Amino acid sequence: MYFEIIAKACARLKEDRFACFVVGDVRDKKGNYYNFVGDTVEAFKAAGMNYYNEAILLTMIGSTAMRAGRQFTASRKLGKTHQNVLVFVKGDGAKATKACGVVEVHIPEPETENSDLGEEL
Repeated sequence: MYFEIIAKACARLKEDRFACFVVGDVRDKKGNYYNFVGDTVEAFKAAGMNYYNEAILLTMIGSTAMRAGRQFTASRKLGKTHQNVLVFVKGDGAKATKACGVVEVHIPEPETENSDLGEEL
C-alpha cells in the first residue's frame, strides 16, 4: 500500500521536479528496526524517481534525555533524535534545479555577549 501511495503521488508530480519526504526508521513488534527509510527509497525508485539527495533533520530532544538512561540499561537501545530527509527527482536534476529558481540565503550576524543591551553601550 505504501508503494502504491508513493507511486500515485509521483505520477502527479511534474517532470523535472523534486519530491522531498521526511521519514524515520520504525521498530517492529520485537523492537528491531525494519528499514523504513530503505523501503521509502525503493518505493520512490519503483515509481520512476531518482534518489537525488539526503539530509538529517535533528529533532527536539524533549523527554528523550530523561528516558535514555533507563531505556539503554533495559534494552541497549538509543534514543532517536533525528529524521531522514530524502530528496528525489523526476526527470533531469539540472532542469529541476532551474525550475526552483534563485535561493536566497540569510546568515544572521553572530550574537555578542552585550547584544541584549542594544544601543545603550
